[in-house]
Amino acid sequence: MNGIFRSCGGFGRAVVAFALALGTLMATAGALAAPEAHILRIDPRASMDNGQPLLTTVVELVQNKRMTSISTQCAHVTGDANLDCISDALATPEALYTPLKFPEKNAILAVAVDGKDIPATFVSRKRWGESKAQEGIGTAWLVMIDAGASMGARFPEARAVARAFVTSMDPHDTVNIMFFNDTSVVKDSGWLNKKAEAAVFVDSVTKTFPDQGRTRQLFNIIKTGASDAFRELGNAGTLAVPMHQAMVVLSNGASGTDTGSPSQSALLVRDFMTKGRFPEENKTLPKAPVPIISVWFPMRETEELYQNAKLFMENLANVEMGGFFSIVRAGQGEKGARIVQAVRKRFDQMHIIRWRVPCVAPSIQQTFKLVFTGTDPVIAGDNFIDVPVGIDPTTWPLDIDYDQTVKAAQKNKLSPGGRARVFGSFCWGSDAKRAKLYLIPKNQELPESLKGKSVDEAKKAQQTLVASQLVGTSIDSGEGYVEFELPDNEKFLQLIDKKKKTYQARLVVYDTKLNRTSAVTAESILTLAAEKKPLNYILIGAATFGGVVVLLLLLNLLRGAGGGGRRGAPQRPMTPGPGIGGPGAPGGYPPPGYGPPR
Repeated sequence: MNGIFRSCGGFGRAVVAFALALGTLMATAGALAAPEAHILRIDPRASMDNGQPLLTTVVELVQNKRMTSISTQCAHVTGDANLDCISDALATPEALYTPLKFPEKNAILAVAVDGKDIPATFVSRKRWGESKAQEGIGTAWLVMIDAGASMGARFPEARAVARAFVTSMDPHDTVNIMFFNDTSVVKDSGWLNKKAEAAVFVDSVTKTFPDQGRTRQLFNIIKTGASDAFRELGNAGTLAVPMHQAMVVLSNGASGTDTGSPSQSALLVRDFMTKGRFPEENKTLPKAPVPIISVWFPMRETEELYQNAKLFMENLANVEMGGFFSIVRAGQGEKGARIVQAVRKRFDQMHIIRWRVPCVAPSIQQTFKLVFTGTDPVIAGDNFIDVPVGIDPTTWPLDIDYDQTVKAAQKNKLSPGGRARVFGSFCWGSDAKRAKLYLIPKNQELPESLKGKSVDEAKKAQQTLVASQLVGTSIDSGEGYVEFELPDNEKFLQLIDKKKKTYQARLVVYDTKLNRTSAVTAESILTLAAEKKPLNYILIGAATFGGVVVLLLLLNLLRGAGGGGRRGAPQRPMTPGPGIGGPGAPGGYPPPGYGPPR
């Protein structure tokens, strides 16, 4: 239906505008009867604090009710009574919605990587209202107060409602208060974290600003103010940014004779805030849809202008995702507390869902899809398509299965020159060349926390590790594991018990294609059981046996060289002589000098 409004070239025709706006309102009311899930934030910061690949999402899941359920209640009265009836009915808890339990067994959050939707693993779920004490669980409120001359006596009541929102701030809330006149924002507090400062700022403007003419470009004033405020909020920087955002518009809705701000142009503002891109062409800042709380302070004027102002303020509220519409007539400034209560009650029903996300796309823009299967009734999902959510893909940690890896190392301890097998979900298939292993030297300190920043510390550590040659080489890998050959160097062995002589090794797995690492902080770095290089008993036994054989051979040779020479020498025959064996001599020999005649 919004496309119809955009296609209408003539904003100035009041009758057509009224008919189109009313038709859209009725069509929207009918379309919002089914259960819907809306992703209000995808926040990766929690994972960066502890090195785990966890993604936090803020999701609203409600069964919306038709707007006709309110209008039929009040159809029997007119005038101020009708306005009070509508206002009171809308302020009733769960007037236009019924909160639903998040069906984690039926929910799938998938991230698109290389043309494939890779499902994340559900980790935990908590209600928003139960989690407000946690860091980051808060709302960034933009409160825009109409201080134009046409507000007149209604201005103090608008400030009273603004003060009610300020005084209800939770510990991790922040607020930006803007006063605007007939042309632009004229006073801006910037983002404030303290209630007292915000309350002082609300009270600092005591009267309206001078009249600036017959026309007021309300559409441009609100859109520009929202862009200026929310573009400052991201996932990093000095400002502690809450996970949720909301905008409150307190105005009489009067635009005078301005042709750019008839009632249907509020739908364009609503569409702009629902998309959550500030400015909408920005492709680098995170996306964060913003519920709009629209509070109308009616003024008496011509019927056409009165109805145009009413529909403008009514159409601002994106009630399908937490927005709210209310009416405060003259003298009803005390309604602020009830309005705040109704708004916060719905916010408290939101879900904080954490997912284990092993893979992200290698780009700033990411695509996430939330779908539900097998639910009754069917739940409409939501998605973030090609939008930044504050993830630097080079700092998104690899998903290591610590338990399985630690158990494997306890059975087969790491040792210099040995092997190490690391389990996880790596999204690199069988491309083993992508993986490298860095072993941390025993005396090297590690960063305590990254706090959502880049892993410059890890990259510096990698350079040091490469220089010290403590790098493991990948020899085999799959989707769920990678095996490394360790360097034959004892520098990575860290002694943890001198008496028992037990060691450990600290490791960082590195994806050379996406420049992603496993956790590098002191608390969460992969730490495995290790030992000194074991003695090779087979080689020792072989060497010992060989030595004995050689020794025996040498002894045998030496023994042979000592006695075998006499037995083996040729015998010289003796010549018989007198008295030695010859005739007349004993022994048969001739005596000396005896011989044949000459």
